[in-house]
Amino acid sequence: MKDNKLMSTEELQKKLERKEPVFILDVRPVEQRNEWRIGESTHVDAYKRLNAGDNTVLDEVDIPKDSTVVTVCAAGRTSLIASEALREKGFQAYSLEGGMKAWNYAWNTAEFNFQDGLKVIQVRRTAKGVLSYIVGSANEAIVIDACLNPEIYLKLSKENGWSIKYVLDTHIHADFVSRSRELARAGGATHLLIDKAKAEFEFNPAASGDIVRFGTASLQFIHTPGHTWESTTFKLNDLAIFTGDTLFIDGIGRPDLKADQHEAMQKAKSLYHSLKQLLSLPSSILVLPAHTAKTVLFDGRIIGEPLANVKKSVHVSELSESQFVEYASSKIPPTPPNYQLIAGLNVSGSYDGYELSDLEAGGNHCAIA
Repeated sequence: MKDNKLMSTEELQKKLERKEPVFILDVRPVEQRNEWRIGESTHVDAYKRLNAGDNTVLDEVDIPKDSTVVTVCAAGRTSLIASEALREKGFQAYSLEGGMKAWNYAWNTAEFNFQDGLKVIQVRRTAKGVLSYIVGSANEAIVIDACLNPEIYLKLSKENGWSIKYVLDTHIHADFVSRSRELARAGGATHLLIDKAKAEFEFNPAASGDIVRFGTASLQFIHTPGHTWESTTFKLNDLAIFTGDTLFIDGIGRPDLKADQHEAMQKAKSLYHSLKQLLSLPSSILVLPAHTAKTVLFDGRIIGEPLANVKKSVHVSELSESQFVEYASSKIPPTPPNYQLIAGLNVSGSYDGYELSDLEAGGNHCAIA
């Protein structure tokens, strides 16, 4: 720690990974808490009273006496007031340095092993619920939807004895800035996108139905438009599908981003047929999406479900196309103001001049239930 009153994101992340006892106290207003949070935290809406000098608001929280306490707010100012007040009460308390803006880049992993040494590492940005993947076979790997510093993927791959052969994106993202181009350059990998993608940078195009091979595994491109026009699902052998924002384990992707009302209706129709296509695959296939609406815990449990389970919460087969379009249109939430800008940066392939901690702040809003 740089300051004995502060705890860095990296240190708190390590404590949670090691299952060390730590009491995380979120003191933000409830509306900020509802937007995104640290899953292992306890909340008290103390923001106004702490800033008014009323530290008695913390008396309402039942904190175990011997706990290490980490207080959290949006940027780390009010949480410092809280930690100092708790120190006066005898607690070993720290303020999370940089607050939730810094925690935006906290991550953890979960693993799933198939037969023949085929392994999936799910790399998760915990607060935003963004999910990316390293898939390794023999001594080669691919990375799907890289959302963090390329060094993280390179390190995890090296630890498993893999070199990264391909880097892929399921679509042009709107809620986070893709790190795929950077990762491909840093690792000497090939950056693949479906040929439908209207990106302004150079990439290696693949057509729907194309298969790429790494190690002893194969990955097939399946064009599944609807969330975006270029949205792609990747089928890993006959074992798993990486569905991006087309199909989640408990919902579907919204079809309105980067679209006017007419285009959103057309995208909803395409989404209907894409979902029907995916839901017709073998029920045992594992669905691995690009997001979860929930905060990701440090529990090591992969976020994914057999298609048979997903079908229980996604009832597309029961609806006609027109019924689905009406349903999807009625469920669309407001579009966050930063999404259009982020999508534009991902089309251009550059985010020079932008502060990502500000641009990417906030939860995920790419799904409809």
